[in-house]
Amino acid sequence: MTDTATSPSPRPAAARPSAHPVPGRRLPGALPGARLQARTAPRGALAIESAPRTRSLAHVSRHKRTLVVTYRRDGTAVPTPVWAAQADGLLYVRSERAAGKVKRLRRDPRLLLAPCTVRGRPLGAPLEATARVLAGEEELRAERTLAGRYGLGRALFERAVDAMRVDMCYLEITPGAWDAQEAPAAAIRAAG
Repeated sequence: MTDTATSPSPRPAAARPSAHPVPGRRLPGALPGARLQARTAPRGALAIESAPRTRSLAHVSRHKRTLVVTYRRDGTAVPTPVWAAQADGLLYVRSERAAGKVKRLRRDPRLLLAPCTVRGRPLGAPLEATARVLAGEEELRAERTLAGRYGLGRALFERAVDAMRVDMCYLEITPGAWDAQEAPAAAIRAAG
């Protein structure tokens, strides 16, 4: 007779089975590169915060790159161009777990999305959204969505990242106005 209570549960399929990340490891030159990018951001990337909002996820997902604008503690907007893929009304992004945008999103899940160029110049109106870091068992869908959207170019890039054992995570971005979703967070901040 076997005891089912003590037998290990089947492990969910890994999103990237070839990846064996070292916790906290970043891409070489990631921090200086991010600082340089923040200083040389295109003018439009910083002005996107005051642009009129849209509610069209289709407009954002039609373009190859997406500008993700997160917020520092002091409210300063920080634009970052990323690869994002849409599935069932959600956008998925893969990023370094120690990246500034991930740290900022853990503290404040609000962000703006806009289609952009490779350098981060916005190509359209922004969309309000919130984001969260996916747990390990939720990553497979995000990986499949991104792989289906970007194909061989992304596959080669991600294989190099996996070989360097960079600690990566997936973000799930949910479009929606901040007013409705920010009310509970504001109440928690006021009580704390």
